[in-house]
Amino acid sequence: MIIGDPSLAVEYIKKGEIIAYPTEAVYGIGCDPWNQKSVDKIYKIKKRVSNKPFILVASAINHLNNLINIESLTDDVLSSWPGHITWLIPALGEAPQWLIDESTGLIAIRISNHKIIKQICSIFGKPIISTSANKSSEEPFISKEDITKNFSSSIPLLVEGEIGSYTNTSIIKNMLTGEKIR
Repeated sequence: MIIGDPSLAVEYIKKGEIIAYPTEAVYGIGCDPWNQKSVDKIYKIKKRVSNKPFILVASAINHLNNLINIESLTDDVLSSWPGHITWLIPALGEAPQWLIDESTGLIAIRISNHKIIKQICSIFGKPIISTSANKSSEEPFISKEDITKNFSSSIPLLVEGEIGSYTNTSIIKNMLTGEKIR
């Protein structure tokens, strides 16, 4: 595993690779959400059931044009972004099916205020997958050492940077009902 910057991370993402990077509270794992093979790699790395879609993070609302109807975003959503709240929002038909919850038709999205995520997404020009760096049902990693020890054979790049000041992963809320999921 090499240590790199956001520009190098985007090169890796464009080649279908998985990256690890700091988020607001823990280290995350990400890829190009439109590359189903890359998304499948993350399911395998995390040993996660494939019917549980991942969260997308972006640096700007206009990155979400092909995923959701931006005009339908509520004041609660708009006032919470950028921030540490992920919203479940009705997906557009153009959104890749593997990003959408089959039973609800919702997609999980957050506009991040974390410097590294913002840089990656701004350079990439669209959102990336963002899931905690861990095996499913285990605690997320919060140190570079844990990332390199556990993922050096499956993730080729760790983006240099610090995790944010939050102690928990993002809150998840349903935009339609206001219900807090996590």
